[in-house]
Amino acid sequence: MAAFDIIVAGAGPAGAAASRALATCAPELRVAVIAPDERGRGQGRGQGRGEVLSPLIQPVLRQLGLWPAFLAQEFAPSHRTLMSWDEAGLTSSEFLLEARGPSWRVDRAAFDGWIATEACSAAQRVDAKVSRIEREAGGWSVACENGDSHSARLVIDATGRTRALAYRQGLRTMAQDRLIAAYAEATTSGPAAPELLVEAFEDGWWYTLALGEGRRAFACMTDADLARGLRLSTPDGWRAALARTQFVSAVADKIIRLDTPCLIPAGGRYAAMTVGFRFLCAGDAASAFDPISGHGVVKAMRSGVFAAYAAGDCLARGDAAALDRYGAWVAREAAVYAATLGEHYGSVSRWADRPFWRRRRADMPSSNPSSNLLEPMGRTT
Repeated sequence: MAAFDIIVAGAGPAGAAASRALATCAPELRVAVIAPDERGRGQGRGQGRGEVLSPLIQPVLRQLGLWPAFLAQEFAPSHRTLMSWDEAGLTSSEFLLEARGPSWRVDRAAFDGWIATEACSAAQRVDAKVSRIEREAGGWSVACENGDSHSARLVIDATGRTRALAYRQGLRTMAQDRLIAAYAEATTSGPAAPELLVEAFEDGWWYTLALGEGRRAFACMTDADLARGLRLSTPDGWRAALARTQFVSAVADKIIRLDTPCLIPAGGRYAAMTVGFRFLCAGDAASAFDPISGHGVVKAMRSGVFAAYAAGDCLARGDAAALDRYGAWVAREAAVYAATLGEHYGSVSRWADRPFWRRRRADMPSSNPSSNLLEPMGRTT
């Protein structure tokens, strides 16, 4: 059995950021990252390839010392987002004057592979899945599917929406909605705008963006029960819903080959408890944002950084309150996010009587504590 100070389960954006931050803020601690090595295995299960990272990715990566390495990957910058939301026309959000720079169009599998390799280099990598976690005196015993066992004084669950470790301890999440993505990739002919295009329709909203080499991503975002009624898992049902849009369907006119749509859970949710005895949830394991926020990856990485700060303060500096401060920060972030999200969805009035939009108006918080979902990062939690 290998003994560590901290085990990070998961090597996605949250786990990678936690590993990198620990190497900086508490280099004396021995850290292991336990996660299957997905490199060379193709697209991640339950995840589309096309994704846009908000301009806020730059300060996060700079804080982790990864900004030059990110630029070297030559991901495509995007200087605007096109949107048709509450009005029938198309508007453009320009990033040319954004102090943090442009947003970035990335192949999510390529980004995740890069961040896992780059950010986890100082930790010991264990290519496995966790099969069991048990509390023991002074920490945790973690068993892996490959038969290996490890111990740690503290564990960070960064396994994403599956919450593999928290789930095994009986820690449940609270779902904010039933949002699902009917995602498909297509080969298209001729030139098309590479930027992210978002368009609302009666039963949710669509987005499309270029993946490069004549490939595009398309997704219909709606509630799970509405997706069944629309038959979005079938090419015919998916195309019928697409035909109800104006701008996304115009881009889709150039499709020459469509992959079979797949349904991907995308609903917002948060953990009822993100902190336990020397145990933290980070990233989507702590809270998952609706994709319309545009901050999913950034939020996950920030969460990983703050989880690392809390873990380092707890173990290396003997700060018994560090984990509770982190839990309080997660709760505040979730409350601000819920208010801001409700305000954004509530701005759509042209389909107020349709189930998708009516549900979100009914769930709107009574007040908005702050419109700043992602305040500047600091050293303390």
